[in-house]
Amino acid sequence: MAARQADSTVKASGLEAAMRSPMRSLWVFTALTAGLATGLAAGLAPCAALAQTKTAQFAVRAQVVADCQVTAQDLNFGVYNSASAATANTIVTLRCTPGSAATVSLDGGGSGNPQQRHMTGPANLNYQVYRDAALQDPINTAGAAWQLSGQENTGQTVTYTVYGQTPSGQVVPAGNYVDMVRVTVQF
Repeated sequence: MAARQADSTVKASGLEAAMRSPMRSLWVFTALTAGLATGLAAGLAPCAALAQTKTAQFAVRAQVVADCQVTAQDLNFGVYNSASAATANTIVTLRCTPGSAATVSLDGGGSGNPQQRHMTGPANLNYQVYRDAALQDPINTAGAAWQLSGQENTGQTVTYTVYGQTPSGQVVPAGNYVDMVRVTVQF
C-alpha cells in the first residue's frame, strides 16, 4: 500500500514539475485542451436522431337522402268535335335516388273525382285518362297510377305515358276548357 502511495505521489509531483517548466506546461496544456475538446465534441456531437412516427385517422362521411323529381306535360285534345271522341297522350317523367321506391298518383282534377273527370269552361267537358293506348286501363282512383320498386330504380329517368280520351256526343258551348291534374310522387 505504501508503494502505491509513493507512485501516486511521484506521479502527482511529476505533473507538478511538468507544469512548472514553461515548455512542458505548454505541451501539457495543449494535450489536456485537445483531450477535453475531443471529449466535449464527442459528447455534444449530434447523434443520429431516432425517427418516430405517430398516426391518426379521420372518417369521411356523407349522407344521401332519397329524393325524386317529377315533371308532367300538358294533355291537349286540340279542337273537340262532339261527333267523335278525341284522344291524346302526354308523359310524366320520374327520376329518383337509385334504390328508392316511389309511387306516382294523379288526383281527380277540378272535379275532385278521378272516376268523373271534366274540364271546365263555359260548361263541363268530360274526359278520362288511362295507362294504356287501348284505353282499357283507366286511372280512375286517387291511388297509385304507377309504382317504381327500389330494385327497378337505377336512378335513370323513367317515363310514363298518360293516354286520354274525351268521349263523343258531348254538346257544349264553344270556348276554352281546362282542368288541372296534380301528379304526386311518394317515396
